[in-house]
Amino acid sequence: MNSYELFSHPDRFSYRARLISGATFVFISCLALTYLPPFLLTYYTGEFWTQESTYSEQPRLSNRTKYILIVDNDNVNNNKFFLSSYSTLNNNLKNVILSGYETESSYDIDGDGLLDQFRISFNLIFSQTNVVIRNINIWLIFEYELSDKQRVNMESMALINIVPPSTFTSSNNKNLTVYGQLVFEQRQTIRDSGSDSTYNKAIIDATSSTSTPDLQSILDEYFARKYYTSFETQYTWITPQTTVVANTVAINAVVNIGRQAILYTPGFWQDFKWGWIQYVCVLAPFLIVFSRLKLFAFSNHLVQTLFPLPYHQHKA
Repeated sequence: MNSYELFSHPDRFSYRARLISGATFVFISCLALTYLPPFLLTYYTGEFWTQESTYSEQPRLSNRTKYILIVDNDNVNNNKFFLSSYSTLNNNLKNVILSGYETESSYDIDGDGLLDQFRISFNLIFSQTNVVIRNINIWLIFEYELSDKQRVNMESMALINIVPPSTFTSSNNKNLTVYGQLVFEQRQTIRDSGSDSTYNKAIIDATSSTSTPDLQSILDEYFARKYYTSFETQYTWITPQTTVVANTVAINAVVNIGRQAILYTPGFWQDFKWGWIQYVCVLAPFLIVFSRLKLFAFSNHLVQTLFPLPYHQHKA
């Protein structure tokens, strides 16, 4: 009659020894060499505890912005023109104020409720003819918010610098457009939770009606922050104006706001999860090797123990 194996199991032997003995020393040594080296290996090879990580987020921006516009020219007596959304600054600098107006528009292109593009246009009217424009600086000031990890609320800027060609004058009636990306800059990582409103204050203090703030000091303080935003120019385009008005220049700034990789410091549980995965991966081969070594040492009586008996043996 044919037969086949239904079930099998190995004998389990129990090896006994005194507390202070060679067998105990071998067992403790194998135990230490099984669990300690994997920990040391994963720890000293780096990245056991993740110091920083990245995630992607698109910031929230206000629909309206404050601005400062500075136009440098070659006029010896009056080499700067100024225009801003701050009435006190305009009043303090009325000797160099530019005539004109600005229009703003914002767009949620993908319909996710977040601002994807901001456009601002300046139509400047110069009182003098043939003013050679050397440099244009635009400060766009936004209310900026991150919320996926640490909630960061701050007032930030897009600093746009445009150097037009040497033939660019107020009499050319040109339309100058600059395209760029708003970039989140970090000197240190943000946290994985909590909130930070350190920079949720006015960048420009325009409350005084008698004194003008030092713009250079404002820039120095702004770029010393642990995080801020900057403007990364992508393209500049100069075209003739469709409606020609004498001594006018149109300046358009298009700011694109997209998702960006942001550095943050992981929390304890994220670090623990990542460290545990690394440790277990290195531990697995050590468990296999040292369990075989213990079996070999005890089953071949390389260490002195009491006579082993099968664990499942019935008592008489």
